[in-house]
Amino acid sequence: MPRITFSTVERSIEADEGTWMYEVAQEAKAGIPFACKAGACGACATQVLEGVEHFGEAGAREVRTLTAHKLDPATHRLPCLAEVHGDVVFGRPAKAPEKGAALQIHEAVVESYRPLNLTVAEVRFFVETASFAFKPGQYMIFHVPGSEKPLRRSYSISTPPSDKRHFEVCVRSVAGGLGSNYVHRLRPGMKVKVEGPVGEFILREKSQKNILMIATGTGIAPIKGMLLHLLDTHSKRKIRLFFGLRHDSDLFYTDLFRGLAAHYPEFRHQIILSSPDPAHWAGPRGHVTDLIEQQVSPADAATTEVYLCGGISMIESSKECLLRKGIPQDSIFHENFY
Repeated sequence: MPRITFSTVERSIEADEGTWMYEVAQEAKAGIPFACKAGACGACATQVLEGVEHFGEAGAREVRTLTAHKLDPATHRLPCLAEVHGDVVFGRPAKAPEKGAALQIHEAVVESYRPLNLTVAEVRFFVETASFAFKPGQYMIFHVPGSEKPLRRSYSISTPPSDKRHFEVCVRSVAGGLGSNYVHRLRPGMKVKVEGPVGEFILREKSQKNILMIATGTGIAPIKGMLLHLLDTHSKRKIRLFFGLRHDSDLFYTDLFRGLAAHYPEFRHQIILSSPDPAHWAGPRGHVTDLIEQQVSPADAATTEVYLCGGISMIESSKECLLRKGIPQDSIFHENFY
């Protein structure tokens, strides 16, 4: 039977082949911090002193998360994504233990299900926990039933924290996606189990800088929550939104943004499509990086902070453009899962 050793707490435990490493760490009280348990946040990244070969090759998500935290997959791995397949000796967790406080588990009831286009739906939940609270930009971890192994999927909250005991998610259905298809099958009255809130992709509310928000697809969800919060709190900060989609059939939240612009004088938005039907779209064509190149100037560098959410390629290409424009690295914020 494989032996898993946690050197920082001087504790070892034997575990069956195929056991989720998270469960082993919890049983051993290993001091490894866990948050999303889905390889998204990097909280559990831990040094592997021996037995890294028993983890197998790191997947794309794990590599992205470790790279975002400047960690090498050859020396650090994410126990939340691992199963037991041989002896392992863990070293020191990359993050301080206090960062990994246990997440609260909530029971939530579906209040509404609303299709936004052919593939994207918005689901609203009532949280039965009276103490529920979150920050604009955070996400919830859904427990997806019906799988032999524990399955958790993370979805950003698209509503502001002023809507107490409620939250909404905006999810695109993906072919073969266990999590997204589970959410798309939810209907009013059904109950779900969620953990959270989680995430450090949050609005810097004490800042007085102008805001540029850049999103593609359902990456708009946390951005929408931030926008609504700024409106709720009567913020005077100037805000620009660049929202990218592929086809005109992919459009959603267009009426919402027009309404926000009408009620929030400092808010401006532009939607850009990469492959629209010319007969149905007269707006900008291209990618959000085109809008950055055209509309962000070096003069914005000292006065603007940027929030990015979308696919990994968009995140990286947008960061490159922004850095070329002079936006400081520490003024660019993005979520660590895609």
